[in-house]
Amino acid sequence: MYPKVLWCQEVKCERVFDYTGQKQLPNTCRICKKGQLIQLRWIKVHRCGHIEELKPPYKCQSCKTTNSQFRLDTRGSERISGFRWICCKCQQNSNLFGGICNACNWQELTGESDSHLRQMSIEVHRSGRTYYPHYVELLNQPGSELNAFLNMNDWQLTTAASFFDLPQMQGQMLMQFPETQSYNSQVQFELSDAEVEKLRDLDYTNEQIEKHREMQMALEGIRQTSPENLSTTTIGAELVDKTGVPKDIWREAGQELLEAILPTETGQSQELFSLDKPSQGQQTACKIAKSMGIEKLTITTDFPMTLATFGFSRVVYEPNTCILNSFSADSDHQGKFPIFVDTVQADAIIVSLDPNRVWRWLIENKHSPILPLDATNHTMAQKAYFVQLFSHVPLHQQLTDGEGEALMVFGLLHTMSHLFVKRASLLCGLDRTSLAEYVLPRALSFAVYCGHSQGATIGALASLFEQSPAEWLSQIFSDTRRCVYDPVCHQQNGGNCHACTHLAETSCRFFNLNLGRSFLFGGPDEKLGEVSLGFFDPHLNQEEK
Repeated sequence: MYPKVLWCQEVKCERVFDYTGQKQLPNTCRICKKGQLIQLRWIKVHRCGHIEELKPPYKCQSCKTTNSQFRLDTRGSERISGFRWICCKCQQNSNLFGGICNACNWQELTGESDSHLRQMSIEVHRSGRTYYPHYVELLNQPGSELNAFLNMNDWQLTTAASFFDLPQMQGQMLMQFPETQSYNSQVQFELSDAEVEKLRDLDYTNEQIEKHREMQMALEGIRQTSPENLSTTTIGAELVDKTGVPKDIWREAGQELLEAILPTETGQSQELFSLDKPSQGQQTACKIAKSMGIEKLTITTDFPMTLATFGFSRVVYEPNTCILNSFSADSDHQGKFPIFVDTVQADAIIVSLDPNRVWRWLIENKHSPILPLDATNHTMAQKAYFVQLFSHVPLHQQLTDGEGEALMVFGLLHTMSHLFVKRASLLCGLDRTSLAEYVLPRALSFAVYCGHSQGATIGALASLFEQSPAEWLSQIFSDTRRCVYDPVCHQQNGGNCHACTHLAETSCRFFNLNLGRSFLFGGPDEKLGEVSLGFFDPHLNQEEK
């Protein structure tokens, strides 16, 4: 139990007692003898990670009384600023004050000399501000089935080739690629003269031996891909040649592209535009999705997410502002710092945008995307531009106008992702915190997935995909244009607030940064000034025709 500071509930008493360090805690006030003692629900916390009990003053400044002769008067308020410590002897009252944190040298720790930042905050001990977990979400963490592939040289380039559907990778699954490559690289069997003589000694006729040679030639025809074309060196060279993007960029992007490909290789996915017998609702959804600039909309029932919590902060959560604390070292594991891991086998809907439309949208908004130099394939180079665009871009921070094109594209993806999550939760009947996003900006994709392991969430998104896709997309396309705080939200914040675009901290990997309805519908933006044409604007549909 923490904190071991107890508060008498008798109205005429209300004394506060500190039992820190004691194992046995009383149930009744030792002064009034009748008031029930409950745990005081406030504590003191500091941004450095230090936490401390909220205790009564050691001594009254007026009558010098000590020894737990103070009561806490909340004055019928829920605001800490309205609370008072009252001396039971002289009735002198004083404000509650967190005091200075003595557990850290704040200036040495952060380089900041602001004395205000050294003060501890008084918070309810179960509030979010006392403990912000910091975690990373990882999709499809490689298991033994991918070991052979990940041990290949430049597997990232092979992954990118599969993402761009190069001829060598058509029909190839990444998990099976090493086996295919090994099979095709085997030296073809040829009979030597000595072996032919031995076969004749075993009574094989010349016709049978010749038949064997003909079978070998037939196998050569079946193996359409030559060993040379399946080598990672050849694949990498062709990828660079067609896209104009250097190998270093592909190596950096390999993990993200792998995450974009693997969920579709499980055999447990369906793509909206490729359904054999789509329902009437799904046919309508195809039209709406196309008008929204969506290239693919895929449901997968195999979307394994790993949540790894590696530390925590207090009072603040944002990058470059909070102080990250690791969990206590575990003596049972040689003093190593623990990381707590949970894995969820989730349903997910994966949305991929049309690269050509995103390209034209940037141009309409007075940006100047440039195709990679020396590219020999215009379509692939245009798609590869977005892979290169996010190289070394700090997506977990607020982007600036100096990163204008990256801010435009990521802001578009991130905002769409949040609106898809919000509307999906309404139609699925799930709490909004049960759904989460997973944005893959280099692949111009994002996923909406069930982030909780409770059985109630299983199949919710699959039902949405099958029964209500048109309603879901139409609500995103039309109803998200407005916010209850408009016109203030639209004009001052670029269409970005807790009511229209923000998700819970557990659902958003990017701290609710780089968002705005202006990316979708046009309007002011705090960093860019103005987005003249929203991505959902019908003008972009007319150009497609």
